[in-house]
Amino acid sequence: MFNRKRRFVLSTLILFAVLATNFLAACAPQTATNIPTDSCGPIEPSDKDVQYALSFGKDLFNTAKWVKSYTVEPYKVSVSRHNDTEGSVAYLEYLMYNCGYNQTDLNNYFNDAGFNVVFGDYDTHKLAHFCEIKSLALYEYDLVSKGENYFARYWVKQDSGTRVLVVMLVFPTDSQGTMDRYTKQLFPQLTSCPNS
Repeated sequence: MFNRKRRFVLSTLILFAVLATNFLAACAPQTATNIPTDSCGPIEPSDKDVQYALSFGKDLFNTAKWVKSYTVEPYKVSVSRHNDTEGSVAYLEYLMYNCGYNQTDLNNYFNDAGFNVVFGDYDTHKLAHFCEIKSLALYEYDLVSKGENYFARYWVKQDSGTRVLVVMLVFPTDSQGTMDRYTKQLFPQLTSCPNS
């Protein structure tokens, strides 16, 4: 009888230990073992990256006229807003360089071939001006689409040693004043290139 009680107590303790272990394991912070990484860390943007991208300029583009969509992909978050009433586009990319980046990396990404892709849906695009201050560069383009003239401002901001913020605004050429109001709030330190 003593052995039976002992086995019962021992079985009960083992069962309790197994249940407690499973319960604690379920409550413990989960380590993501299936998150894709490169040699410097996860390639998927963090929640903080996504929130930063979604919140940048949100107060400017908060009317129902501005329709927003966004995507999260390896190494970047993209936010697109378009305003069909004004014939305008606001586009943002938050790029991840997990191992850091240098000027060569930026030159390889922001070059003629890259801008041919960016403006590939336009009939023509021509770089009108380029300027930069510290960690912020601005490319200004003249665009034509379906016989209509547009103007683009394309900022590249070195946000940190591993993140680059890209913001592009496209407005009809005759809406330069409207674009200027937006740019003064987005990048007051570099709203346009001198002599533009």
